[in-house]
Amino acid sequence: MINSLLTATGLGIGAGVNAYATLLVFGLLARWQPSLFHDDLAKFFASTPVLIVVGVLYLIEFVADKIPTVDHMWDVIHTFIRPVAGALVAFAAVSNQIPRGAVIIATIIAGGVALGAHATKATVRGASTITTGGLANPILSIVEDVFAFVSAIVAIFLPWLVLIMVLLVTVLFLMRSRRADNFSKP
Repeated sequence: MINSLLTATGLGIGAGVNAYATLLVFGLLARWQPSLFHDDLAKFFASTPVLIVVGVLYLIEFVADKIPTVDHMWDVIHTFIRPVAGALVAFAAVSNQIPRGAVIIATIIAGGVALGAHATKATVRGASTITTGGLANPILSIVEDVFAFVSAIVAIFLPWLVLIMVLLVTVLFLMRSRRADNFSKP
């Protein structure tokens, strides 16, 4: 059961950074390894139409996230989408592996950490915009994309490493929050 909770948490973190990359990895793995996920929602994410839509949305995010100002608007819109995506992908990943009550807890945790990871991403991106005039944002975006893909794979195949991801996201958030506080003081 701990592995399932860590998987849900890791998928939530990935979805909080880039929902479409995480959903794409999950959907492809659910399609190529159907023995891993038996839930109807997992089958839905593995379906061809959903994979196409998620792939197109990932490509749109890939471009939008590299354009100054557009990246911030995209993040504002995705404040509502990423936590829901994190909760849904977590539900699809663990619903056939643990009791229903634990699935609900895993889903809530995943949505919460998705929101936390999204807040961390937005905070880091805002600090980058202030300190570099947005020039570092495309580089950060590529790092975020890689992180989302890797975190989804790690969450599914090496769930204990999710603890390191949680620590990393928390440290980044705290560091950037403190720096943002220092900028706002007169």
